[in-house]
Amino acid sequence: MMNHSSIDIIEDEITKSLPGNSYTDLDIFEKERRFLFRSQPIMAAPSCHLQKKGSYTVTDIALESIITIKDKDGLPKAMANTCRHRGKRLLKDNNLNAKDKIDSLKSIVCPYHAWRYDLDGKLIIARGDESGSLKGLCLRKLQTQEAGGLTFYHGSSRHFKELDELNKVLGTHSIENGKISATKSYKVNANWKLWTENFLECWHCAPNHPELSENKGFINQFEEGREDLYIDDDINWREKAEQGGWTPPEEVDFQDTDKMFYFNVSLPLGKGKLTASKTGQRLGPALGTANSMEGGAIFACMGPFLFYLVYVDYVIIFAIRPVSVNETNVETFWVTSKDFNGTEDDLTWLWNTTLQQDIELVEETQKGVSSLYYLPGPFQGDEYRTQAFTRWWKKWYQKHKA
Repeated sequence: MMNHSSIDIIEDEITKSLPGNSYTDLDIFEKERRFLFRSQPIMAAPSCHLQKKGSYTVTDIALESIITIKDKDGLPKAMANTCRHRGKRLLKDNNLNAKDKIDSLKSIVCPYHAWRYDLDGKLIIARGDESGSLKGLCLRKLQTQEAGGLTFYHGSSRHFKELDELNKVLGTHSIENGKISATKSYKVNANWKLWTENFLECWHCAPNHPELSENKGFINQFEEGREDLYIDDDINWREKAEQGGWTPPEEVDFQDTDKMFYFNVSLPLGKGKLTASKTGQRLGPALGTANSMEGGAIFACMGPFLFYLVYVDYVIIFAIRPVSVNETNVETFWVTSKDFNGTEDDLTWLWNTTLQQDIELVEETQKGVSSLYYLPGPFQGDEYRTQAFTRWWKKWYQKHKA
């Protein structure tokens, strides 16, 4: 059902947020499902989860379910989680929970009629098939791509050169050699774009995230107009990091293409904090060769469905999984060194707290944009990335609305 705010965009109206129906209209979400979600590179899991032959995960986005698995030759393969017999889902969960995790599969067996597929998705046993005429069937396949220690799949035939930016940002952290020390999935009763918009700006952080603001001194420095203190912290942190052998990656602030967008910024934590933890002290060994990074962070996005933050001792990855027009899952991974032996509570405390606060903000915003009284409002200077995203999405929609 269309509301009174039309999605037809006036080109020079670039300073305002999206019309309400962008977040509520079923037809718009269906168009995104068919033409945006399917063409985007989707992070299945950090590559350290897919190390052995038969190790796998399942990713669910808007009625589509994809298996990503290491085949018999040790290569990542992606295929539809849909049996070629009657369409039954083959594997039920993402296999990330440490307690229930299956280390590896020898084959993929449909629970319905026991059709069996090999790790490449080829049908090897079809019960009731006496002639063998069905043996040529295989699961529908997608492309895979690895970058920065992360494994992606997508429905496009192209190589996404944008993903190569991840090697520049994450290369020294070698997270493919780390381990997933915690993972959580958060249900958000809101459209995926509202979550992406929220994560693209930190103007809301000072009034809404006291724990994050305490940990990251620059938030209150900017709020109080003390950019001079931030500049001093930034200079001191960068000098110390480079003297120790780690150089922050070259910053890229919102580069967009017709397919996706990305950015990465490096910044000091300030106030003597070494990492993002309750005490500000390190929780474990450094990732890769980034030991002298302590005291700073990298905030980055490979949009629109992947955000990540890098600290000296862990990387946290936020994977946005649209479910329906007004529901989104945020799958979150904390990747550490293999030698990490801290507690999950300490590791996840800051961002688990922050995400719960964000969920409330975004869900209340979904209610607001669903109101008949909602009208697009003007962006402010600190929301420039969110504004850039809405401009990017408007261009995508104009191209595909017919």
